[in-house]
Amino acid sequence: MDNYIKNISVLEKKIILLLNKLKENHLEINNLTTKLEEYQLSEQALKNKLSKIKDENNSLKIANNLLGSSDSKAQSRKKINNIICEIDKCIFSISEINAKK
Repeated sequence: MDNYIKNISVLEKKIILLLNKLKENHLEINNLTTKLEEYQLSEQALKNKLSKIKDENNSLKIANNLLGSSDSKAQSRKKINNIICEIDKCIFSISEINAKK
């Protein structure tokens, strides 16, 4: 019977250790979940910042083309004139559609 009581005592100690380890694991999971959420927010902020920087870079490229040499100015003017012509065609097509109604 004495051996039986020792076995129960050992089992109780092991159960207590396991429960403590389980509690530690839950705390660690909560901490890791919090860190993951923080990293996800940080990642999103960095993606937004990267997007803004890309937009700014594109704007600077356009400005650089406009302020570049006379060859690139002529090329830029040609592109702008082509875009204006396309817009005029679109406006004309819309006007025709509205006139038919």
